[in-house]
Amino acid sequence: MCLYQRKQQVIKLPTAELFISLKVPDNVAITAFHTLERMGYSQLKKLERKDYYRFEFSGDKKRFEREISQVDILVNANKHRFSFSLGTGIKNNESSVNVLVQDLEDGSGLLKTLKERLGIKGIKKMEKGVLWTMYFASIMDAENIATGITKSLLMNENYQKFRVL
Repeated sequence: MCLYQRKQQVIKLPTAELFISLKVPDNVAITAFHTLERMGYSQLKKLERKDYYRFEFSGDKKRFEREISQVDILVNANKHRFSFSLGTGIKNNESSVNVLVQDLEDGSGLLKTLKERLGIKGIKKMEKGVLWTMYFASIMDAENIATGITKSLLMNENYQKFRVL
């Protein structure tokens, strides 16, 4: 008797990353920056914060990006800027490190709202978090310093995780 195993075909879904920042100065990022200065992180020159969303979806990417950028519970046109690429704000002799801080919970409540209440049916999976961008005056060990900054102030290890992007 021969047994045949059928290979399951893995379908790669399109993904989109959405980065949302404030149009006005971000008081949370400003306060965190000044706190880090007082904690002795003199190498840090600037700190920025963005909301981060990563979607896996079925359908056309451009259409999805247009649709998701119009969802007012994510992007309020009066106070937010959004982008689908991270870009770079690096100037001469600077280095930057991006750190994504996410809750250990999966955020399924927002996904359910997007799918059921707002009718965005194509979303299959979603991640959310806070993306912190740290700018340093060209130092060699920027990633290790960014990790120390994240663990000491920007996250709570009891209910959050982080990764350097």
